[in-house]
Amino acid sequence: MAFLWIIALSASGFMASIATNTIGVGGGLLVMPLLALWFPAQQVVVFTTPMFLANAIATLLNYRHSWNVPRALRTIPWVLLGIFGGVGILVHESSRDLDFIIAAIALAFVGYEVFQRTMRRQILSLPTWAGMPIGIVAGGISAISNIGGTLLSLYILSPEVTPDGFVGSLALLYVVMTLSKLGLFWFHHLLTWQTLWWSIPSIPAITAGALVGKKLHHRIQPGVFRPIVITVILASSILLISTSL
Repeated sequence: MAFLWIIALSASGFMASIATNTIGVGGGLLVMPLLALWFPAQQVVVFTTPMFLANAIATLLNYRHSWNVPRALRTIPWVLLGIFGGVGILVHESSRDLDFIIAAIALAFVGYEVFQRTMRRQILSLPTWAGMPIGIVAGGISAISNIGGTLLSLYILSPEVTPDGFVGSLALLYVVMTLSKLGLFWFHHLLTWQTLWWSIPSIPAITAGALVGKKLHHRIQPGVFRPIVITVILASSILLISTSL
């Protein structure tokens, strides 16, 4: 089992790092439904969190001059509140229920993406006050599925935020979120030193993915990369829902 987790975390870390460094979001969306097809959902959420922390740190280092976006900083207290509540749900939910929740969350974001493309409509900027409810909900979603960053991206995205600022501010939030989740998972005895060590081999893969993603960020239009990510998410989410029913 340890060997399988080491391989899974390294491969998923590489894919997540490319997605995160290219377009800011999509790392959790891309790998969580895939991993939940093969491992118990609670383990997937907990064991991938150290890997996502390494991914967040690598991304933040890549965009270290572009993280201080006021919209992102404003959500931090509410995100932490949502994570605290979400971990309580994670501890008590069954693996089958969590499979369904992860897949449903992923499909909801896929549906939103398809709607935007179909209607050719983009939300230019959500109101400032939306940071509180979005932060709380995103924190809760992140705690039970590691996919909360996608919801936060809808709030941070606005005309005055540059592409680098968008990716950098999300990376900062990912660092805060994953650190807080690690502390709570440790408190609830969901995480051990052994499982933390399993994430160490994923760091070189994450570093490589970050380098590739940074290059793609300036060379590939999101309109080319995002459909690939969305297709993988859609297929894995449908498979996950079918196995959890």
